[in-house]
Amino acid sequence: MITKFIKKHFFTLLLVPYAVGTIGMLLPVSRSFFMSMTPLMLIFSFALVMVEEGKWTKFNIFPLVLIFIGGFAVEYVGVNYGYLFGDYQYGTILGSKLGGVPVTIALNWAMLCIASRSMVNLITNNKILASAIAAAVVTAYDVLLEPVAIRFSWWWWDTVSVPIFNYVCWFGFSFVFQLLFRKVPITSGRSYWMIFVQAIFYWILLLM
Repeated sequence: MITKFIKKHFFTLLLVPYAVGTIGMLLPVSRSFFMSMTPLMLIFSFALVMVEEGKWTKFNIFPLVLIFIGGFAVEYVGVNYGYLFGDYQYGTILGSKLGGVPVTIALNWAMLCIASRSMVNLITNNKILASAIAAAVVTAYDVLLEPVAIRFSWWWWDTVSVPIFNYVCWFGFSFVFQLLFRKVPITSGRSYWMIFVQAIFYWILLLM
């Protein structure tokens, strides 16, 4: 019942929360409240993408668990040792942390992997090529996200600018995570719209 409702009203459930969130962030009087809602929005986005792509994600529960654990692990190493991505730290906006890493970040890795693969399936279903293009999509997403995250203290870097190695790691790990997927159909759902909507949301925040 819930799954049918979500699939039927996918675009409404996607657009309305982000439209309201955008307005809330633009208004100084409500900005702090909507900032505090960021963890819930990340969880909601993950759930929406998972349900929309249920046709193939149900065959990929184990790979998604590995992506969740792997995403958390690489972030943990990055935050605590600086060996991956660079020297950076997370703020409190993204919610509860384990070892300095917000749990929602691991969910975000999984969400991006699903949504980007959904997008790439419109072009090709070749596993290696699809994984490479999806990894490039996720990396481009991070290029837009970084200045927004820094501006709103979601995380920050110890260096003046974001190191190039950060983007190399984003591509590399995204590529590996994509290779974990199996039985991805040629025709997938509409979860790729999540990337477009979030990109517009981040772009608006950059212009504030």
